[in-house]
Amino acid sequence: MRLVKVATSGVSVKVGDFQRNTKNLCELIETAKKEKVHLLVTPELAISGYSLEDRLFWDDIVEHSWESLLQIAKHTEGIGVFVGLPVQKEAHLFNATAFVCNKKVYGLILKKYLPTYQVFYEGRYWSSWGGGTTEIHGIPAGDIIFELPYGLVSAEICEDIWSSHSPSTDRAIHGAEIICNLSASPFSPLKNQLRKQLVLTNAMRIKVVYIYSNLLGCDNSRLIFDGGGIIATPEGSLVWGPILSNKRWTLTTTVVNLNEVTRLRKENSTWKTEALQFENDNSTKRVVVEYPQYKPSPLKEWVNTLPKSFYVPEEKKADNLVETNYFEQLFSALSLGLRDYFEKVGVFNKFLVALSGGRDSALSLLLAVEASKNLNEGKWPEKYKRKVECIYLPHKSYSSSDTRKSAEALAKELGVPFSVVSIHEEADIAYKKAVEIVGSEDEVKPITKQNLQARVRGAMMLNWANNVNGLLLVTSNLSESAVGYTTTGGDNEGGFSPIANVPKTVISALLEYLADTRKIRSLEMILKIPPTAELAPHQTDEGDLMPYKVLDELIYLFAKQRFSLVDCWKILCLRFPEFSKNQLKQWTENFAKRFVANQWKRDQHPVSLKVLEPDFDPKTGFRFPVIQSIDEELEKLRKTKL
Repeated sequence: MRLVKVATSGVSVKVGDFQRNTKNLCELIETAKKEKVHLLVTPELAISGYSLEDRLFWDDIVEHSWESLLQIAKHTEGIGVFVGLPVQKEAHLFNATAFVCNKKVYGLILKKYLPTYQVFYEGRYWSSWGGGTTEIHGIPAGDIIFELPYGLVSAEICEDIWSSHSPSTDRAIHGAEIICNLSASPFSPLKNQLRKQLVLTNAMRIKVVYIYSNLLGCDNSRLIFDGGGIIATPEGSLVWGPILSNKRWTLTTTVVNLNEVTRLRKENSTWKTEALQFENDNSTKRVVVEYPQYKPSPLKEWVNTLPKSFYVPEEKKADNLVETNYFEQLFSALSLGLRDYFEKVGVFNKFLVALSGGRDSALSLLLAVEASKNLNEGKWPEKYKRKVECIYLPHKSYSSSDTRKSAEALAKELGVPFSVVSIHEEADIAYKKAVEIVGSEDEVKPITKQNLQARVRGAMMLNWANNVNGLLLVTSNLSESAVGYTTTGGDNEGGFSPIANVPKTVISALLEYLADTRKIRSLEMILKIPPTAELAPHQTDEGDLMPYKVLDELIYLFAKQRFSLVDCWKILCLRFPEFSKNQLKQWTENFAKRFVANQWKRDQHPVSLKVLEPDFDPKTGFRFPVIQSIDEELEKLRKTKL
C-alpha cells in the first residue's frame, strides 16, 4: 500500500508582513515534520497576504515574496509543501503556488480562473494562466504534476475549484492522484458546509485525494477567512480542521492510501476512456521530485482512520457548535475579524464603545469583549477587562432611564468599566451656534436638532479614542446604512464598524441567541426596549422608517436579488399580509428614495467587516452610483395595481 500522511492548514496572515507570515509558515512546517507529514498544503497567497489590492503593483511585493519562499524552502527537508505567493513574468503578475521539497523549489502552478465579482477584483491585478508551461526564476511554471515516490501530486488555486471546468479535472486525467487547493475563501455563515460537499464531490468525481486549505482571519481589514481545511478521498471519507480559530495557524492530518485511487480508476471505465483521449497531450509537464527520505506511514495510522463499520455509515459530529450553528459562526467571525484588526493594525490599546442601552451597541460591546479575550491567541482571557471600556452619553431631555439601566447592567454583567457623561450642555451650545448660523430658532430644522446631539457624541468619543489610543467602534448596522439612518459626523464616526454588514433583524435574533446560550440577563432588558435613537421625544426607529422585518426584506430583494421595485412590492404583499398593500407600496417607495439618495453616506462609512449578502461596502462588494435617477422605476411602482 502507498500510505501517505497528508495535512491541511489554516493560516492567519497580514498583508505585506513577510517576516511574520514567513515565521508562521516555518513554524507550521516544522510542526508538520514532527508529526511525520509527507505532504502539507497551506493557503492561497499565505506568504504575501491575499487582500493586497493595489499594493501588488509595487515590485517589492513580488521580490519579498520570492525571498520568503527561499527562506521557507530551507525548512522543507523531508516534507513536500505547497505555498502560495505572487510571481511575475515580464508584465504579467500570476497568483501562484510553489511546490517545495527538500529545500528546493521544484515548480509553480499558476491560477487559471480569476473571480471579478462580489468581493473579488482579481481581474484588475492578475493575469490568467492560459495553459501549458513556461519558466519563472528558471523553474517550470504553469500546468505541472509532481512525481513523488508515493505518487503524482498537483494543485489548483481557490476559484479554480468553483469553475465549471476545474483545472483539477485535466490534471487528474493526466495522472495526478492528489489534488491540492490553496484558497482564500471569505467567510459567510455555514459556507464551510458547502465547501465540504464541493471538495468531497470533486474527490469522488475525478478519483483523487483532494486537500483543501484556507486562509484564517483578516489579512487586511474587511474580509474574514474562516480557515478550516478539508481532506477528502475518492472513497468518500472526509476529514476537516477547525474553523474560525483564534490561533495563528491550525494543522489537520490524516493518512491516505493512494492504491485506492489506482483501484477506483482501474474499475471505472468512464475515467479510463477519458484519460486515454489525453494520452499524447503534453500540455501538462511532469516534474520529478527528489525525496530520498520518504518512508510510508505506518499501517496502524491508516487503519485508525477507517470507520468502525464498512457497511453502516458513522455520523461524524462537529467538535463544537461553531462548526454547524449559524449564530455561533456569525458571532465568532465578527469577533475574530475585530480581534485581528485590533492586533494587526498594532496601534490600539483599548476597544471603546458608546453604549446606548440599545441593541447595536450591546452587540458591539459583546464582540469587543470576545475579541479582547482572544487577543494573543486567547492566552490570557482573564485580562480582557483591561482592554474594553464603555460610556453612556445621555441627553437629559431625551435619554430614558430604561436605556441607562440596561447599558449599565450589561457593562456590569460583562465586567467592563462603565461611565456616564452628559452631553446636555454641549448639545445646548451646539444648538445655540446652529441658531446663530441660520439666524433664528425657526430656521433650525428638527432633523438638525436631532443630529447635532449625535455629532456631539461622535466628537467626544473620537477625542476619547485619541487620548487613550482606543479603537472606537461604530455601532451602525446594515439596515441603517441602507437608508441613511445615520448621522454623518456623529454615530458613523469611528475607527472600525464591526456590524455594518449585519441587518437589524439578524442583530436582534443574534442577541436573543446569546441571551439564551450565554445566560446574559441584561440582554433581555435591552431586547424589550423598542429600537430608538433617542434624539427626539417618543422617537422609535421603526416609526421613522418602517418595521425592520419589512425593511430588511426590501434590502435583500432590491440590493441582493436585483428585483424591480414593482416586484419587490408584489413579493412583500404576499409575505406580509398583516399590512395593507398601500402601506407596503408607500414603504417600498420610501425605501427606494432613501437607498438611492444615501450612497454618499455609505461611501464614507468606516472600515467594516463583510460577513453577509448584500454588502454595501464599496471596497468589497457594492459599486453603486452616487448620482443617479430611478424616477421611471418609482413611476411604475405608483401606477401598478394588483
